[in-house]
Amino acid sequence: MDYEKFFNDVKNWILECNSQAIKLGFGNDEFWNWVVNSLGELSTKYNSQPLVMKQTNMLLDWLEDTWEEVKNG
Repeated sequence: MDYEKFFNDVKNWILECNSQAIKLGFGNDEFWNWVVNSLGELSTKYNSQPLVMKQTNMLLDWLEDTWEEVKNG
């Protein structure tokens, strides 16, 4: 696996995630659908290798934790 390419894709995903959160709204179902679908696409692109799955799960956990903080003030 090309780790440099993968982590560049992760960086680009985070930047796009921020854009989508602004565009769609962080609490909007459309945003969360984008998150799940795009992370699935990233996983598939790298054949769901263990590192990829751990990274995509971490990103989803990070977003869920951030959402909880926003909701709970």
